[in-house]
Amino acid sequence: SKMSCIENNKVDPEDWILEIIVDKLGLDMEYLKHGVREQIEANIEKFNSMTPLISLEDVLYNVDYAEKYHYYDLSCKLFQILFEYYLNHGMSAELSTTIPRYYNSCQKSKDEIIHINYYMYIAKYLYTNGECSQAGSYISTVRKKLIELDKKDSVEYIKATYNQVVIYIMCNNIIKAKKVSEDLKEILSFNKNEYVNAEIYKVLAIIEIYLGGDEVKYYEEQALKRYDNLLDKKARAYYDLAKAMFENGIKDEALDYVERALSEYPRSDKEQLCEFLIDGVKSLIEYGYYDLVLNYIEEVLDLSIELELVPIMEKAYYYKAMIFERKKNYIMAETYMMLSLDALMKYGTKSEIYKRYMKIGTMYHDMGNVNDSIKYFSLAFKMDKSFY
Repeated sequence: SKMSCIENNKVDPEDWILEIIVDKLGLDMEYLKHGVREQIEANIEKFNSMTPLISLEDVLYNVDYAEKYHYYDLSCKLFQILFEYYLNHGMSAELSTTIPRYYNSCQKSKDEIIHINYYMYIAKYLYTNGECSQAGSYISTVRKKLIELDKKDSVEYIKATYNQVVIYIMCNNIIKAKKVSEDLKEILSFNKNEYVNAEIYKVLAIIEIYLGGDEVKYYEEQALKRYDNLLDKKARAYYDLAKAMFENGIKDEALDYVERALSEYPRSDKEQLCEFLIDGVKSLIEYGYYDLVLNYIEEVLDLSIELELVPIMEKAYYYKAMIFERKKNYIMAETYMMLSLDALMKYGTKSEIYKRYMKIGTMYHDMGNVNDSIKYFSLAFKMDKSFY
């Protein structure tokens, strides 16, 4: 009876009972002294420190326990971990099942901040899917609610304001981004977190680049010196600034910043490095720097093969094929395109495979290879019919 009450979290276990369990099962006394809530809290802290290499199975296991014991504040924190992971890895099917459960946990919690965080994650989800106006609307609502709650000095308000500016920039609504950025400047006057301030100054610099302002260098310098030893964040800042420069025709400086970002990004976290390098590779190809990008692709391939990161490996093969195709070296383009397709078949969605068949069909058409062109267009047609 006593053990049943302990198991159902109705009473705290006494030491003499724990000593019997420790003796019989060979477990750690401190581990047993933690109740269910304490265990979940400890696990959340562990999961947050493990990113990006978290165990999804372990997180979901903790979600089940948090829901079972009605710890909805904890289940929401766990859903945030899952949400972030799924978004970063393009796991749309998993997101579609997570969102209703996350919403349900939020509805059962009376904490306004938990509700606000939910809407911020939904805004991020919408933005990732290209629904900029809806994402901006969600973030705007969040900011208004935080102001009503007198939370303008909260982490949530800072995050919401920053995200709203970023969303407007990415949606090419620079005028609105500039307007909201005035609130970011106010945040700089009281926020003590230097990394957050660095990110704010970076965004202010990007807005100046788009508007052709004369404070670009000032904001850049203020941002870069605040990253201090966060070398990965600093490299990412160089890259973000470079993308804004490319889009505004400042190509020489942009190229210098991209090269600096890719070369200075720390090589210690290989998976994160792979993801960063492949982003840089994509940008360099978009702006026609084919020769420069090949060395970085080789580094990505070596790392992705070593770590068995099939999606990144596939992208590296695909980008290499694109370079050779644009150089009219169709033999090499065909080789790497087929390697890319083999990798994509292991994890890609029907839509992704359909698009790849179409791309390969077009490549063979440009090569004058009619038979193979028809073959891949036919495969794409069959795939297209299976959507309905």
